[in-house]
Amino acid sequence: MRRIITTAIVLLLAVTAFAQGSSDAYCFSQTFYHGTSKALSMGNALGAVGGDMTAVCINPAGLGLYRSNELTFSLDLLNDFHRSNYYGETTTADNFRLIIPNVGYVGTKERSNYRRLRFTQFGVGLTRTNDFNIHTYAEGLNPTSSKIDNYLYQIDGMTPTDIKNEFPMDIFPAWETYLIDIYQDSIGDYYGSPVPQGGIRQSQENTFKGRSDEWTFAGSMNFLDRFFIGASVGLQNVRREGTKAFEESMPEHSTIVTDFNRWNYTESISTRGIGLNAKIGFIYHVNHWLRLGASFHSPTFYALDESWQTETESQINWITYKYISPESHYEYTLISPLKWTGSLAFIIGNQGLVSLDAEYTNYGAASFRAEDYDYSAINQEIKDTYDRTLNFRIGTEWRMNTLFLRAGGAYYGSPYGIGKTAGSVKKASVGIGLPVSQHTSFDFAYELTYGKNQFTLYDAGDLGIEPVTQRQFKSNFAVTLKIRF
Repeated sequence: MRRIITTAIVLLLAVTAFAQGSSDAYCFSQTFYHGTSKALSMGNALGAVGGDMTAVCINPAGLGLYRSNELTFSLDLLNDFHRSNYYGETTTADNFRLIIPNVGYVGTKERSNYRRLRFTQFGVGLTRTNDFNIHTYAEGLNPTSSKIDNYLYQIDGMTPTDIKNEFPMDIFPAWETYLIDIYQDSIGDYYGSPVPQGGIRQSQENTFKGRSDEWTFAGSMNFLDRFFIGASVGLQNVRREGTKAFEESMPEHSTIVTDFNRWNYTESISTRGIGLNAKIGFIYHVNHWLRLGASFHSPTFYALDESWQTETESQINWITYKYISPESHYEYTLISPLKWTGSLAFIIGNQGLVSLDAEYTNYGAASFRAEDYDYSAINQEIKDTYDRTLNFRIGTEWRMNTLFLRAGGAYYGSPYGIGKTAGSVKKASVGIGLPVSQHTSFDFAYELTYGKNQFTLYDAGDLGIEPVTQRQFKSNFAVTLKIRF
C-alpha cells in the first residue's frame, strides 16, 4: 500500500515523475475513448453491438454491421474540476476546452444476397483515445518535513561533484541556489539547509495539455447477417506537454527563526511520438435476442521523443537566486500492454438493447526500451507497481417513436491489481439520438467521470508526510453529426 500511495498519479492523466518513470508507462497505456456521442452515451459498451466508428476501435467486427456508407463528425466540450485536500486545506482547480474527438468514414459494398458473404466494409476514422489536459492545485502547511530533507538524505556522503553528476536536474540546482550548503559542527562538515524541517507552506500545481489520437484503418466482412469479422491497424499520435510547479515558503507570523523565505522548483516536459497497433475481432448473432463479441488488441509500439528541463529559484534573506538546468532530450520506445475484450448484447424486440463489455489488461506488462540506456530497473518497477485489471462497461438504447434514448456506465479498475481501488475510475452517461431526415441525424451525450486518488509530494522517510487526496469530476458534453448515403 505504501508503494501504491507513493507512486499513484493524479486520476486520468496527472504526471508525478519525468524521464520515463513507471507513471509515464501507465499514463500512455490508458485508453478512455472520446469518440461518437452514441458510444459515449452508452458507456462505450459496443463490443457486441457495432455499427459505430468508436465501436470499431473496441471491436473492428463492429464495422460489419454497416449496410450503407456513413460520414461522422463530433465535437466535445470538456470540463475538468479537481478538489484537493492537503493537511486539512481544500483547494480547487479546473479547465474548459473544446475538442474534435471523432471524424470517420465507412464505405460499404454489397456482395450478394445469395452467397454467404453479404457485405464487405472499409472504414477510416480518427478517435481520441486519451486526453492529457489537466490542471490541479494542492496547498497546505506541513509541520514535519521539507522536500529538501529528501534531497539531503539522497546526497549523504557525496561530494559536490558527485551531486552534479548524479542529480543535475533537481538536487544540484538546489545546491547552486544555496538551498543546500556545507555546515560545520563539533564532528565535522555536513550538508544542511536554511529551509526548516517542517512548519512551512507547500503547494504543487500541475498544468498539462495534450492528447493521444488513433487513426483506425479497418476492414470487415458480413456472413449471412449472423457472423461478422473485422481487423484494423491503428496509428497512434501522442502529444503531451506542461509543467509541475512545487513551492515551499515560510508562513506569515511564523515563530521559526531562519533566513529562508521561499523556493520553487518547476519541471517542464514535452513528449511527442507515434505508435502502431493491430486489432481483430468477431461478432456472432446467436439468435434474434443474443449477440456475442470478442476482440484482441495487440500491444501498441510507441516511438517517443521527450525533452525535460527544470528551473529552481530560491529567496534567502530576501536575496533571489535562480538556476535553469540544461535541457535533457530522450528518444525511447514504449510497449503498452495487450488487451482482451468480451462482449454481450441482449436485443429486446424492436424497442431496445442492453450491452455489456468486460476488458482485461495488465499494466505491469508495459515496458521501455532504448538503444543507449538500460531500462531494466524501471521496467522492474513497472512490474512491481502495476498489475492485472478488469474494466467493465454497460450501455442501453431504447427507441421512442423516432427518438433513441441512451444511457451507460463504466468502471475502470485499479491499475495496481484486481480488488484494489486506488486509481479506479467511474463513469456515467446519458444521451439522445435525433433523426433530422432519412439520411441525417444528430446524437447528443453527457458523460460524468469521477475518481479519487492519493499521492505524496515526495518521499519524506521517517519524518512523515501526509498524502494529497484528490477528487476529480470531469464533464463531457458531446454532439455527433451522422450522414448516411
